[in-house]
Amino acid sequence: MRTARNNRGVTLIEVMTVVAIIGVLAIILGFSFQGWLAKYKVEDETKRFYADLMDARARAMQKKRVTFVDLAANRYRTFEDSDPVPDGDEALTGGDTLISNTETHFAIDQALAGGVTQFHFDREGLASVTGRIRLVSSLSPDYDCITIATTRIRMGRFHGGICQEK
Repeated sequence: MRTARNNRGVTLIEVMTVVAIIGVLAIILGFSFQGWLAKYKVEDETKRFYADLMDARARAMQKKRVTFVDLAANRYRTFEDSDPVPDGDEALTGGDTLISNTETHFAIDQALAGGVTQFHFDREGLASVTGRIRLVSSLSPDYDCITIATTRIRMGRFHGGICQEK
């Protein structure tokens, strides 16, 4: 058997080169991952907002009670009309039942008809207002806005001043 006398392993230069390449790749992938994660967060909050609106609409139809949505800068709340008992008075009062109180990490920009920050779904699930709501970010997520029409709610991507439904 012959053994190679010149085969002593890897040199320090080779190890440093491999470590440098791995470091550069890790930094590049880290920044890419952070951007992806931020976009996902916007999409996640938009989808949660959409689900809460669909839940409020479904509750209104199922229970035959008006359901209210109240928008603020970084928060939205939904209420079920339960005051006075049993079926409410179709007005948002302090005695109505809070369904959800959700804070968002992104500012809520709304362009609803009449500039209102509060709307409702009637007993048939029809929205009292039309327009769009979006979560403001500097990213380009696939979903960041919600279009509300009298009979439907859709998610989309805000581009060029409009919510392009998907």
